[in-house]
Amino acid sequence: LEVCLEHVITCPTPGCGVRYKRKNTLPHLSTCQRKKIKCDYSKIGCAHESCRDEMAEHISESTEHHLKLAMQQLATRTCPTVIKMDKFQIRKNTRASWYSH
Repeated sequence: LEVCLEHVITCPTPGCGVRYKRKNTLPHLSTCQRKKIKCDYSKIGCAHESCRDEMAEHISESTEHHLKLAMQQLATRTCPTVIKMDKFQIRKNTRASWYSH
């Protein structure tokens, strides 16, 4: 049984109701305003998920929370660099060899 790509279907996302040709399913779902998406800041720890059309409000209202998450990430990423720099400085001050042979 073949699937007709020209057949008009309704978006399966609850609350959407947009109708489109089956061949346009992927383009629609990538922009569907009622599709649940993760926050842009999920990569740094924000667990918020909401419909695409509600995400701008979350982003706007959560600036302080996102800044705290970013600062936590920054703190954990810079510590090893600071430690390495301190070791380099100690070796430089003692004139020890700090490079590998």
